[in-house]
Amino acid sequence: MSDPTPTPPAPPPPTPPPAQGNYGASPALPPTPGGASPASTPSAPAAPAPAAPAAGAGSGVKPGAAAPLEPLTGFRSALEHTGLPRSVLLYKPRLPSRNWLIFWTILGSVSATYYYDRSECKRIKKETISRVEAHGQEPLPGGSLGVPRQVVVWGGKWGGDDDEDRALRHFRKYVKPYLVAAGIDYHLPTSPLHGSITRQVHAQILSTRRQALGLEPIPPRLDLPGVLSPDEVRQKELEGGIVLVGRQSLKEFTEGLRRGWMGGVDEWDWEKEVEAKLKNDGVFEPKLEEMGQVESEEKLVDPAATAAVTSPETTGGGAPSPSKPIGGLGFLSRPTPPVHDISSTTTNSTSQIPQHWHVPPSPLPAQPPILLLPFVSHVGFTQIPNMIASWFNERHRVLAGSQAAIALIESTTRPLHPSDLEFDRDNEKYYNKAAKQLPERIATARKDYYDALAPRVEEARKYEYGEREQTDEEKKTGKVVRLDELKEERKKKELRWTGNEEGWEIVKPEKEVTWDDRWDGWLKVFDLSKGDGESK
Repeated sequence: MSDPTPTPPAPPPPTPPPAQGNYGASPALPPTPGGASPASTPSAPAAPAPAAPAAGAGSGVKPGAAAPLEPLTGFRSALEHTGLPRSVLLYKPRLPSRNWLIFWTILGSVSATYYYDRSECKRIKKETISRVEAHGQEPLPGGSLGVPRQVVVWGGKWGGDDDEDRALRHFRKYVKPYLVAAGIDYHLPTSPLHGSITRQVHAQILSTRRQALGLEPIPPRLDLPGVLSPDEVRQKELEGGIVLVGRQSLKEFTEGLRRGWMGGVDEWDWEKEVEAKLKNDGVFEPKLEEMGQVESEEKLVDPAATAAVTSPETTGGGAPSPSKPIGGLGFLSRPTPPVHDISSTTTNSTSQIPQHWHVPPSPLPAQPPILLLPFVSHVGFTQIPNMIASWFNERHRVLAGSQAAIALIESTTRPLHPSDLEFDRDNEKYYNKAAKQLPERIATARKDYYDALAPRVEEARKYEYGEREQTDEEKKTGKVVRLDELKEERKKKELRWTGNEEGWEIVKPEKEVTWDDRWDGWLKVFDLSKGDGESK
């Protein structure tokens, strides 16, 4: 039986003719023999499509070369020939990131604030100097031998600040340049302790009163050209002025006025007064048990040896030699220095002064006008924000110094009002914790010092009395501490402690400015309203 004949495939559908103008279209395929469809017949290899023309074909550009850059137009075309890179000419800026925006904003704000503040400082200083420099070009009375106008500047120590010169530096920075431009001299007394201004003013006024009463000799005057008489010196002082830097200086100055003019005319020296208190406090005296031991040794000593020690022949004179102790009892042969009773001398001089001389003079002598210069010192970790704010507001201090200098130079004065006693009160709140604890800190330091001083005094006494030899350390350094050295060391410490204790009672925030009703209309101050400026 023969195989059935296969059915011939159906003819393929006719292919549409190619579109006219279709470059590169494939020609129509011929029908498949037997009418089989392409899907049912093995596909013939397709003819490769013609390759796309290379870039720049027909334009004279070699194959593989980069496409030509778009030509620049306008000013960029001109700048391109100057050598500027094309990347610079076509640069398109964009905003930086958020973090960079924050950084540049803060930096720009801080820089602008600082620049503006310092620019205002320069402007104020320049305008003030141009205003007052005409005073410095005026001829000096007396010619080349004349004495210029002079002011006295008091700068008290700020509580809690170890820098005792900070108030005077404030004056040098904010007021001094204008005084120099105006040809005005200045004197800066030092105030190393609290209360130093009070003690110095008190001593000066007391000396003036005692000289006027004949209790003290008047310093001799040299009869030379240019040397002023006492009356001329007094007139120059009244023409000058007094600058008080800060509220603490005002408190100390007014307290000095009260003690000097309202007190008596007895002789007074603060250091001698402190020395008199320290003289008989028993710190350098031998203890009772040591004195008992000395008395027992005196009973046991040989009379012949005692006679030999106390004999005038031992020294060739009328006094025994203290440099050759015998038997460890050298202190017995030391001559006793004469003791002068300071209190009795003072009592005798006081009793000789008539009582009515102690009465304050009426009316009170004229005083130089006072300039009140604001001042504050930020000290301590908690005041760092105030320090930063103050650093960016320098112009306010420059303006205050300018106003004060103009009032001082132009001598615009007015009577002192009770409201002026509130000067700079708000700045007292910036006293730090160390300032308010000053009495407690001094008491602790004094106790620690005296605890350590007792054995040192004992060792020094034993060496001077011949009861011990030099230690190895003393032999090495070649120095032995003497009792006189310890007394001098203790005196310096007590002067500082006592001075600060007394002074703090004057300047502490709870203490008001000293005032007496008899001073009404007596004191004058420079009027700052006439030297006001403008600060933006």
